[in-house]
Amino acid sequence: MRLLIAVLLGALLAPAQSDKLVFWPKEIDDVLVNPGMGIQTFQRVKGVAVNPGEKWSEVGPTEKLERAPKPPDFPDSSIAYFRWFWWQIEPEPGRYRWDIIDLAIAQAREQGQKLAIRLMPYDQKNPLPEWYRNSGARRANKPEDKDGDIWSPDADDPLYRKHWGGLVKAFAERYDGHPFLDSVDISTVGYWGEGWGPYLPSWETHRALLDLYLEGFRRTPLLVNFDELQVLRYATERGAGWRLDCWGDMRGQYWESWGRRWSHMLDFYPLQLVRAGAQEVWRRRPVSLETCWTPLYWKEHNFDLDYILEQALRWHASSINIKSSPIPPQWRAKFDEFQKKIGYRFVLRRLEL
Repeated sequence: MRLLIAVLLGALLAPAQSDKLVFWPKEIDDVLVNPGMGIQTFQRVKGVAVNPGEKWSEVGPTEKLERAPKPPDFPDSSIAYFRWFWWQIEPEPGRYRWDIIDLAIAQAREQGQKLAIRLMPYDQKNPLPEWYRNSGARRANKPEDKDGDIWSPDADDPLYRKHWGGLVKAFAERYDGHPFLDSVDISTVGYWGEGWGPYLPSWETHRALLDLYLEGFRRTPLLVNFDELQVLRYATERGAGWRLDCWGDMRGQYWESWGRRWSHMLDFYPLQLVRAGAQEVWRRRPVSLETCWTPLYWKEHNFDLDYILEQALRWHASSINIKSSPIPPQWRAKFDEFQKKIGYRFVLRRLEL
């Protein structure tokens, strides 16, 4: 034992004579859970049960989340992605429920995660705040229209810029640069704030709504949605990363039921990326992809998983939202390999001290 100690001491002390220690670390092949990358949890933090089957909710949580009795069968994650509707965060004019966001940040922090956030004006099932609809604000559609049961705002109305813009400005003033905030989605008009739809405002108005984010969030990374070309180009040229929300949409029954032989993956995303000149954005800003439906749906409809994953790598994705839904067991190994390739991965070959 004394001889072994002497040998070890000699090995440690000998390099000190030349004031140099050199190490050649061995590369590992593990899935790395690094900040700002990987598969996200959605509307929950690590340790909370995954969504059942192919279902998920767009309504963000407002109370503390309960942990599952046993660890969920879901990839480890450094990002918790949450979305809330306007009516949740501003139930009355000027009264902001920052406590909802603060609670989510605290719960994510407890699990070693940072929070990614989007605030959304409305969608088909979650209307604009009642107080806004009763404020005298202009409506873009009429009750007798085909979509008349959904109160869609006229975003060119100064009241929209005043109230939605006021929320965005207050949000930025409170949270820009927060150490446990991973990123913020740019959210302007239309369903989920994604910036597309039949009732788009003038470019002057849309640009002003974009600028609220670009000027308000100077330190926290921003992500702009992929759908509207002018919006995508404008925001990425001014420092935003980009995100798309129908990753994995291959041609199938959904679009054929609409009489269209079309898909996001094959007919839209590759062209849009080039048209916007956004091919190199990944070098300086995050790229985030969200599944169309869920991996279970892909499996059920025989989508080409290899192609879907390859495209994500081709687009240099940083993070992936699979809606906290289960990964089919037959696909888990491929998702594990995929996680080793997205985002960043530094390999230390030599260390000299």
